[in-house]
Amino acid sequence: MGREPKPDFERYMTALHCEEPDRVPLGDWHVDQRPKEAFLGRPVRTLQDYVDFWYTAGFDFVTSSSGILEPVRPPEGMTLKGEGVRTEYGDRVSREWAYTHEGVITSWESFEKFKWPRADDFELSKWGVFDRILPKGMKAILLLGKIYTPAWMYMGAETFFNALEQDEELVGAIINKIGEIQYQTFLRVIEHPCVGAVINPDDIAFNTGLLVHPKYLRKHVFPWYKKMGQICREKGLGFVLHSDGDCTEVMDDLIDCGFHGFNPVQPNAMDIVEVKKRWGKKLCLIGNINLDSTLTLGTPEDVRAEVYERIRTIAPGGGYMVASSNSITDYVPVKNMRALLDAAYEFGKYPIRLEEGGVKGKIWTSQTKTRRSETTKVKTGLDVEAYAEALIANDVPRLIDMMQREIDGGVAVQEVVSRGMIPAITITGEMFQNGQIYIPEMMFAARAMAKALDHFKVILAGKGESRPLRKVVIGTVYGDLHDIGKNLVLMILQGQGFQVEDLGVSVSTEKFIQAVRDGKPDILAMSALLTTTMVEMKNTIDALKSEGLRGDVKIIVGGAPVTPAFAAQIGADGNSYDAPGAAKLCLELLR
Repeated sequence: MGREPKPDFERYMTALHCEEPDRVPLGDWHVDQRPKEAFLGRPVRTLQDYVDFWYTAGFDFVTSSSGILEPVRPPEGMTLKGEGVRTEYGDRVSREWAYTHEGVITSWESFEKFKWPRADDFELSKWGVFDRILPKGMKAILLLGKIYTPAWMYMGAETFFNALEQDEELVGAIINKIGEIQYQTFLRVIEHPCVGAVINPDDIAFNTGLLVHPKYLRKHVFPWYKKMGQICREKGLGFVLHSDGDCTEVMDDLIDCGFHGFNPVQPNAMDIVEVKKRWGKKLCLIGNINLDSTLTLGTPEDVRAEVYERIRTIAPGGGYMVASSNSITDYVPVKNMRALLDAAYEFGKYPIRLEEGGVKGKIWTSQTKTRRSETTKVKTGLDVEAYAEALIANDVPRLIDMMQREIDGGVAVQEVVSRGMIPAITITGEMFQNGQIYIPEMMFAARAMAKALDHFKVILAGKGESRPLRKVVIGTVYGDLHDIGKNLVLMILQGQGFQVEDLGVSVSTEKFIQAVRDGKPDILAMSALLTTTMVEMKNTIDALKSEGLRGDVKIIVGGAPVTPAFAAQIGADGNSYDAPGAAKLCLELLR
């Protein structure tokens, strides 16, 4: 629909203060290059081209980044490039992935030797250009504040998680170094009159909860947020956190840090209706239009219907902005991006008077995981809770000692595993799903179990049951290099007695087919992190059908964007939110 842009940053600020402006603002913080160019119908090469996109699209602002870890520009040595993955614009783009195991700073020695950037090293001249060229009514928003994310990326995720338990002082030193650099950059940029707000894009959570215990965030990360938040409040600047995942556990902390807004309210992690009820008077909610399904796999009619529904239910009273559930990526068709922009204008005029069901289309409704307050009590004749405590503590000697005492007492080694270790890792997985432990503890538990079982591998092999081990082939799909979740599934499956063949990352359809044909597994498990790589799951299942192999193997799929609806749509046998759930699903499918 045709409309004349009338930017007014006061509209944005009014919404941030949880009040009603004239209409619901647009709130996306990042749009990839290809959809920007497709929307404008020309290349975006200069700052003026960049401003033209945000203005023409109907935003009240432009966003731009400075400091460590800018979008699409990570520091050298922090990431590696994967295979080119298709976009919606007729080409392929290579994604960059952070090192998941070991990064460039893994010890005090490497920390001291690392050539840290200074705020004065960053090129900040664009902010002076924005001072001159922004249209009347528009402001610029600084994307900065990444403090938690660079820390684990510099260290490598697994090294970072280990260090939280084994050398927290080093983690704290790295975070403080990053925080000071980001803070000094922040102080320089906000002096420009064009700047109206600051967004901290710093993912601290995943689908079902925080990545690490909140005590670490409260001790090391949140003080930096609070320091910047106080200055934003004093200067009248907006202050917004972008974090994927379920941040429920620290929403009150975020308010205390001074944030005005929270983005993107990831729809398969947080129910935006419940979030609005609990925090909607103190935090403006920005986003929730589903990137992983509606914007990428849906039609413009579906996008229009979902925007209508979010405005109808969340916008009344103020404190809502229409935006994607992450950002506008190059796997979002431009027609769907247009539908989001146009629908926000069409339906967002205050006062909101929209009737339920007023626009037809497929609308995402919350499917967040229900948490339980207690874990299951298991009675097997062995001290399962003691085994679970040792697993979480990563106390391999204690696990070995407990198992040996059971064996010396006359319990068969297979019984120790089936009645002690397997129920213990199941309880540990349940605690993880319920937010009682976090990714580091889950990693420790899976690794400890693998080491303890490896200690008894000779006796286990010598007294094994006559039936063959059930077999799982596992891998991350083509174009995707993440493997922490996959590796957790692998270790838990091995601990539960499965034989597991790991194909690694960026696995082609042909390699999955060959593994099923040659290895004859009971289950094929595929993982993906991005919607654009989810397509490879469907390609593999379709190829298995074409080869006449689909009936020979059960298939499970998982990863951040994968939902039960998507699994059913592509013909998989199931999916799970996380590694413990995936291992449990494998057992259920083979009963």
